[in-house]
Amino acid sequence: AVEAEGEDLVLTWGSTPGKRYNVRSSTDPSGAPAGWPVFEGLENLAATPGENVLTLPRPDDRERYFVIEEFTPPPVVLFAADLEEGAVGWTSAVNDAGGNTAWELGTPAGTTGPLTGAEGSANAWSTNLGDFGPESDISLRSPPVDLGEAAQPELMFAAFRDGDGFGDTASVRFLRSSDQSLLGAAVPIDMTVVDNDWRTITVDLPQEALGEVIMIEWNFQSDASEESYSGLSIDNIKVTD
Repeated sequence: AVEAEGEDLVLTWGSTPGKRYNVRSSTDPSGAPAGWPVFEGLENLAATPGENVLTLPRPDDRERYFVIEEFTPPPVVLFAADLEEGAVGWTSAVNDAGGNTAWELGTPAGTTGPLTGAEGSANAWSTNLGDFGPESDISLRSPPVDLGEAAQPELMFAAFRDGDGFGDTASVRFLRSSDQSLLGAAVPIDMTVVDNDWRTITVDLPQEALGEVIMIEWNFQSDASEESYSGLSIDNIKVTD
């Protein structure tokens, strides 16, 4: 809607969370509106759901036409780690008594599974750099990730799953950095799948994590059987909004 208000114009349009807007304008409506120039630098405007209201000085033109262009902005990267420069700030823990398996950083070298990191890189986190052991329960935590004003944060990571297909389990959890309390529910990683290459796994962060400084925790557990598999390897971790 376009309304006059004294010497101003008031533009109002319905807006959608996560979208951005350009105000385009022309004195000649014959061309395609997508090609009209952006008016007075009014571009990349954030959404203020359920509507945006913009007040601007009325132009001197006898006729002027306006359109609102809605678009999805490129994701904002809140955290990224390809692990090629090491893993400063990462921590791992062995939660079982046997200590047969640990999260290790380097080039995977199990009997089966990956022999490089994702995209042929040198480094990945793996459940042992060889085969994992029986009756294991291990955890891996990322450095703190500040979600700040993120509205719809998303975790993506490359994974290579190589287990027996029925007795091994894994999950990813989100923890408050200050006290390690759980935010939302743990998200299972389907270890019944046996990958033949690196796959991208995407997880929406829970509402409870919004506005928090968090840590991401991966957990892997194996059953009592003695088998020759590499388990779970992860690489190229990224949190975006």
